[in-house]
Amino acid sequence: MFRESVKPDLPAIPIPSTRRGSNGKGTRRATLSEATHLADALLGLYSAPDHGWFVPITVSTAGLEPQQAARVPAPRFNSVWGTLNHVRFWQEYGFFRLQGQEVDRVALGADDGWPPPPEAPDRAAWETDLNRALESNRSLADLVAAFRDSDLGEPYASGRPARYQLIHGIIAHNSYHACEIISIRHMLGLWLERT
Repeated sequence: MFRESVKPDLPAIPIPSTRRGSNGKGTRRATLSEATHLADALLGLYSAPDHGWFVPITVSTAGLEPQQAARVPAPRFNSVWGTLNHVRFWQEYGFFRLQGQEVDRVALGADDGWPPPPEAPDRAAWETDLNRALESNRSLADLVAAFRDSDLGEPYASGRPARYQLIHGIIAHNSYHACEIISIRHMLGLWLERT
């Protein structure tokens, strides 16, 4: 049965550690809070090259020249650069909303959530946007890690969903667009070795 307000019991999650136990054999078990677990997912699925089977955004955008990143493969598709800016936009949006702040979408680059790449793409602008997206991810992850687990079930603003729901949405959104970036690259003939 559907319940309007679900505040989950958010237990700590046991994870394997890569550090050896005190006897030098076996692994220790560490425990992450749910907030730390969500922050780790935000960071890992965005930028960890060794996160496992998933190709993060930093890997999917690596090695592209600005002109390649700005190229749209076909009508009604996005460019890699436009998609990166879109991901950054929603990470910054989430950063402010999770703190209960209103967001000026135009100040983030576009009212529709799709800040365009520059008309004349150059290396400095491409690197600036890559770095801004990465920093927005890190800032968001730091904010999420600072929450108490009990805060995650609370609405991020009056009448809005719980914080954990917004965070889950951003993680899913980033993952979706990481795959989109890989597909755009493939359409342009710019294949990645890991895919």
